[in-house]
Amino acid sequence: MRIRHLVATDNVDAQGFVIDPLLVRHGIVLAAQIADLAGLIDPLTHLNRDFPDHQLDECIVAERLERGAALLREGERFRMARTHPSSRSSLGPVDVDRRRAEWQRVVVRGQ
Repeated sequence: MRIRHLVATDNVDAQGFVIDPLLVRHGIVLAAQIADLAGLIDPLTHLNRDFPDHQLDECIVAERLERGAALLREGERFRMARTHPSSRSSLGPVDVDRRRAEWQRVVVRGQ
Protein backbone atom coordinates (compact mmCIF):
# COMPACT_ATOMS: atom_id res chain seq x y z
CA MET A 1 0.00 0.00 0.00
CA ARG A 2 1.38 3.37 -0.97
CA ILE A 3 0.05 6.70 0.24
CA ARG A 4 -0.30 9.28 -2.51
CA HIS A 5 -0.73 13.03 -2.72
CA LEU A 6 -4.17 13.73 -4.19
CA VAL A 7 -5.68 16.95 -5.54
CA ALA A 8 -9.20 17.68 -6.76
CA THR A 9 -9.56 18.70 -10.40
CA ASP A 10 -11.11 22.04 -9.40
CA ASN A 11 -7.84 22.85 -7.58
CA VAL A 12 -5.72 22.55 -10.75
CA ASP A 13 -5.20 25.46 -13.16
CA ALA A 14 -5.14 25.32 -16.97
CA GLN A 15 -1.33 24.92 -16.97
CA GLY A 16 -1.51 21.86 -14.70
CA PHE A 17 -0.39 23.52 -11.46
CA VAL A 18 -2.04 23.04 -8.08
CA ILE A 19 -3.86 26.27 -7.21
CA ASP A 20 -3.89 25.87 -3.41
CA PRO A 21 -1.38 23.26 -2.19
CA LEU A 22 -2.79 23.47 1.35
CA LEU A 23 -5.85 21.59 0.03
CA VAL A 24 -3.83 18.57 -1.14
CA ARG A 25 -4.61 15.43 0.86
CA HIS A 26 -2.98 12.10 1.47
CA GLY A 27 -4.86 9.07 0.22
CA ILE A 28 -4.76 5.48 -0.91
CA VAL A 29 -5.49 4.56 -4.51
CA LEU A 30 -7.08 1.29 -5.55
CA ALA A 31 -8.50 0.39 -8.97
CA ALA A 32 -8.14 3.98 -10.25
CA GLN A 33 -10.26 5.36 -7.40
CA ILE A 34 -9.66 6.92 -4.03
CA ALA A 35 -9.93 4.00 -1.62
CA ASP A 36 -9.30 6.05 1.50
CA LEU A 37 -8.36 9.59 2.48
CA ALA A 38 -6.23 10.94 5.27
CA GLY A 39 -5.49 14.47 6.30
CA LEU A 40 -4.24 17.54 4.52
CA ILE A 41 -0.54 17.92 3.85
CA ASP A 42 1.65 19.50 6.51
CA PRO A 43 3.13 22.72 5.08
CA LEU A 44 6.08 22.60 7.49
CA THR A 45 7.33 19.43 5.80
CA HIS A 46 5.69 19.44 2.36
CA LEU A 47 6.15 23.10 1.37
CA ASN A 48 9.40 23.84 3.20
CA ARG A 49 12.52 24.45 1.11
CA ASP A 50 14.56 23.69 4.23
CA PHE A 51 13.13 20.14 4.47
CA PRO A 52 13.96 18.39 1.19
CA ASP A 53 13.04 14.91 2.45
CA HIS A 54 9.34 15.19 1.62
CA GLN A 55 8.64 18.04 -0.79
CA LEU A 56 5.19 18.21 -2.34
CA ASP A 57 5.89 18.10 -6.06
CA GLU A 58 3.42 15.99 -8.03
CA CYS A 59 -0.13 15.03 -7.14
CA ILE A 60 -2.60 12.65 -8.74
CA VAL A 61 -5.70 14.51 -9.95
CA ALA A 62 -9.09 13.17 -8.83
CA GLU A 63 -12.64 14.18 -9.70
CA ARG A 64 -13.21 15.08 -6.06
CA LEU A 65 -11.43 14.43 -2.79
CA GLU A 66 -13.74 11.79 -1.39
CA ARG A 67 -13.75 8.01 -1.11
CA GLY A 68 -14.77 6.35 -4.35
CA ALA A 69 -13.94 9.34 -6.55
CA ALA A 70 -12.31 8.45 -9.85
CA LEU A 71 -8.76 9.43 -10.66
CA LEU A 72 -8.40 11.24 -13.96
CA ARG A 73 -6.31 9.70 -16.70
CA GLU A 74 -4.22 10.94 -19.59
CA GLY A 75 -3.89 7.94 -21.86
CA GLU A 76 -2.44 5.04 -19.90
CA ARG A 77 -1.28 7.19 -16.96
CA PHE A 78 -2.96 9.10 -14.18
CA ARG A 79 -3.27 12.82 -14.75
CA MET A 80 -0.73 14.63 -12.59
CA ALA A 81 -0.57 18.20 -11.32
CA ARG A 82 2.59 19.89 -10.09
CA THR A 83 3.03 22.41 -7.34
CA HIS A 84 4.49 25.68 -8.48
CA PRO A 85 7.97 26.40 -7.08
CA SER A 86 6.59 29.64 -5.62
CA SER A 87 4.35 27.58 -3.30
CA ARG A 88 7.44 26.50 -1.34
CA SER A 89 9.25 28.79 1.05
CA SER A 90 12.00 28.65 3.63
CA LEU A 91 10.31 27.61 6.90
CA GLY A 92 13.37 26.48 8.83
CA PRO A 93 14.63 23.09 9.95
CA VAL A 94 12.23 20.36 11.06
CA ASP A 95 12.98 18.17 14.09
CA VAL A 96 11.40 14.96 12.81
CA ASP A 97 12.20 12.94 15.94
CA ARG A 98 10.53 15.50 18.23
CA ARG A 99 7.47 15.70 15.97
CA ARG A 100 7.18 11.89 15.87
CA ALA A 101 7.41 11.67 19.68
CA GLU A 102 4.69 14.34 20.06
CA TRP A 103 2.47 12.53 17.54
CA GLN A 104 2.94 9.22 19.39
CA ARG A 105 1.99 10.86 22.71
CA VAL A 106 -1.21 12.21 21.16
CA VAL A 107 -2.09 8.82 19.66
CA VAL A 108 -1.55 7.03 22.98
CA ARG A 109 -3.71 9.60 24.84
CA GLY A 110 -6.47 9.26 22.25
CA GLN A 111 -6.89 5.51 22.79
